[in-house]
Amino acid sequence: MKRIYKVLPIVLVGCLTAASCSSDWDDHYDESGISLAEGSDVVIYNGSVADYIGSAADLNKMDELFKSNDIYTTTRAEGQYTFIVCPDDRYDESKITDEKAFAEQCVADMAVNPSKLTDGSNINTRSGKSVWVYDGGKQLDDYAITKVVKTTNGYIYYVDGTIPVRQSAYELLKSLGDDYSRFKELVTSYDYPYFDRENSQPIGVTDDGRTIYDSVIVTKNTLMDRYDEDGTATWNMRSESFTTTMFIPNNTLIDNAVKAAMDSIPLWLNREATEADREKFEEWIVKACFADKRLDPSAVSAGAPDFKCVGGYKEIVDETSDLTTYDDVEAAWWRPSVQTVDAANPVSLSNGVAYYCTNFKIPNHIVIYRVKSRFYELWNAMDKEPELKNTYFRWTNWVDPLVVNDAQGQFDLVANTGGTVTTNSQWPSILYNVLTAIPSESAMENGATCSVDYDGIVVSNDNRVHECHLPAGEYYLRMGFKHSLLYSLSIAFNDRWLVKDMNMHATGSDFHFDRGAASPVPHYGEETGVAYPEGFDVDYWQKLNDKAIAYDTDGYTVGVVTLEKSGNFHITVESTDMARIYKAALDSGAVLNRDKNNVNQLMMYHWCLRPTHNNY
Repeated sequence: MKRIYKVLPIVLVGCLTAASCSSDWDDHYDESGISLAEGSDVVIYNGSVADYIGSAADLNKMDELFKSNDIYTTTRAEGQYTFIVCPDDRYDESKITDEKAFAEQCVADMAVNPSKLTDGSNINTRSGKSVWVYDGGKQLDDYAITKVVKTTNGYIYYVDGTIPVRQSAYELLKSLGDDYSRFKELVTSYDYPYFDRENSQPIGVTDDGRTIYDSVIVTKNTLMDRYDEDGTATWNMRSESFTTTMFIPNNTLIDNAVKAAMDSIPLWLNREATEADREKFEEWIVKACFADKRLDPSAVSAGAPDFKCVGGYKEIVDETSDLTTYDDVEAAWWRPSVQTVDAANPVSLSNGVAYYCTNFKIPNHIVIYRVKSRFYELWNAMDKEPELKNTYFRWTNWVDPLVVNDAQGQFDLVANTGGTVTTNSQWPSILYNVLTAIPSESAMENGATCSVDYDGIVVSNDNRVHECHLPAGEYYLRMGFKHSLLYSLSIAFNDRWLVKDMNMHATGSDFHFDRGAASPVPHYGEETGVAYPEGFDVDYWQKLNDKAIAYDTDGYTVGVVTLEKSGNFHITVESTDMARIYKAALDSGAVLNRDKNNVNQLMMYHWCLRPTHNNY
């Protein structure tokens, strides 16, 4: 990069008469931190910002603009300022819709040292708008910095174009036309007016002692405003202090995406779609259409990698108790190869950039929260059609499959407040019945491998059995058994072995029914955590019942599996040592009843598939 340092003659005179010139420069300007565009100039001028602009032959238009809009009258010689200018041959009046607003956007009431121009930082201007720094400090807004002038009261940045007064993301959202009314309505449906006490001025007191304010009312968004866990604001789409990328789908894209997702529910989840599903999809649309960084076209083009949209915490205000808390928000995932945008025509904003969508989809992992099936429910539901048991479960060397009830006491999710136990209707009691089987006589005699291969089936609310039909993609396979079984198990998904000869006794509580996911644990290279039923607020329930952390979780992760094509799947469970161990127990004189205490028998509780975020 070529740097040209020019010191005008007047500066030389100043340095000869003032020994502190060099040290003053060192105090305020770090040459090593300068990173300007190729061929850019750095100039030192011993005079004020106004003096320089007034004397510069290439800034006549900017000088006239500042004079006519009283910019100089509020610029003091002893102050510190930053001016952003473009030379006369780059001054484009067609980009200036409001001269005063444009003039004020060119001035900041603080001196911004070039070494402080870091990528993604911003200069807050008199207009209330921000001018953002990009390309490693070489660019302001969409324009390259071509020259920097250090004056006695600040800095002047030349750029190679006229920076228009741009809309913020929120202003652009509000100005969208009828073709984008659905998106605008979805986002603003979470808006609410908020009394800003900190910036409101007290103007009196009522007779009963209450303060009267000259109220400042601001807008907040209950879904999208972000904070840290202590309540400090970290992002919103309205502020000039935060960077935003906004994706804008039109009405047709939104309606088609929601319809496709709703239409998938009967096929994938074996139930009718509900208004709650629609609300979930529409909420996801809002969460997915905002990122808390300025993404350039290469980051949103079809070949770019997936990325997370804005995350953090959202504010929860309990008006009844006047309590404000902050809940962690799971960030939406954006896949540029699916959610395509017009990357060739980005819309620059005063606080970021916007792209218009050309394709839009509700991801599979949003449509499908999880699919969970308990073996005892399946087995009992097939009692009406016993032939289905042989169709969906294929046993080899395991015999006499039956359900053993109450392998553990049921889990009643109740609130214990002040000694009073309160039941709930939304979250039912969880039973821990298991599907069991024992080795055949010949298997015990020969020490043969025992196995069962079963298809993906679920029981609907009307107690009917349905075959699964899931979209191709990646899933977490999680399973549960009775804990502390005395043999080993191997587990395969669609003929791919995930675990081999896993000592079930050594796993302890990992596969403890569906409670094995009650704490994050590493397993076969994957970090897995707690996964609850959809809509379950564990933080709320733990305040009422400290055992709620284990309520109806996914279970322990066997592995990450891929369904290569849409449709059903099969899972294989086998044991190479159960027949030998079972026979040894019988030979020792042990009485092995078919009850919960017989941990020599197969005791399967459930399987669960949850799409990973890669399942799009």
